[in-house]
Amino acid sequence: MIKELIKKRFGRSLDTYDKSAIVQKHMSEKLAGMSDLFEFENILELGCGTGFVTKILDKKVKYSCYDAVDIVSGCHDYIKSISKEINFINMDIENFIPEKKYNLIISNAAFQWLNDFSGFINKLKNYIESDGLIMFTTFGERNFCQLSKLLKNNLKYYSIDGLKSILSGYDIKVLEEEIIELNFQSPSDVLYHIKNTGVNALSDERWTRADLRNFEAEYKKMSPEGIKLTYNPIYIVLKII
Repeated sequence: MIKELIKKRFGRSLDTYDKSAIVQKHMSEKLAGMSDLFEFENILELGCGTGFVTKILDKKVKYSCYDAVDIVSGCHDYIKSISKEINFINMDIENFIPEKKYNLIISNAAFQWLNDFSGFINKLKNYIESDGLIMFTTFGERNFCQLSKLLKNNLKYYSIDGLKSILSGYDIKVLEEEIIELNFQSPSDVLYHIKNTGVNALSDERWTRADLRNFEAEYKKMSPEGIKLTYNPIYIVLKII
């Protein structure tokens, strides 16, 4: 069910995503800067979205083949506007089986939606060249900590130690996290923010006016020093052993 919600909610947020997803944009810039290489023969981007990472790599590196995969079909036009040379593949990344190996596999703010995170990470070994890089971001346990107390959250967030265990079969080059707090005028603005970034795919619950009033009251009670929303990005760079 959550994958259908992802397609629906992210599809609706494409026009507002680039303006609203300021943390995800920051993450893409920081992630892309974690490699000082400027040439990759084959690149695979998983969960490309509107192309935050795609734009950076298209300008920064030379490549022969660039495959960009996303479950939302509407991302096609965004990716093709960056470069017609990039191959957009409309598919759930967990169902994508490449026909070749890549020198770089990269993903920003997408792997938290995986049904089988550890299984998928392990499977990437089959798709990367022996000297290739796997680079991705996800989110840690403090991500949306305010919302997790008030809303149902179907996502599993991992601690750094938990990720070390999952990634034990790799040579871990980077594994670091940060905390970013966004400030809002009201709890309703928090809801608009997550709607405009597609993150309302976390739940398909329908709210009544009473639900909204209760949410606002509880959020304010929980945040006496101002309305904040916490992001907990984690940055990971791997090589195969």
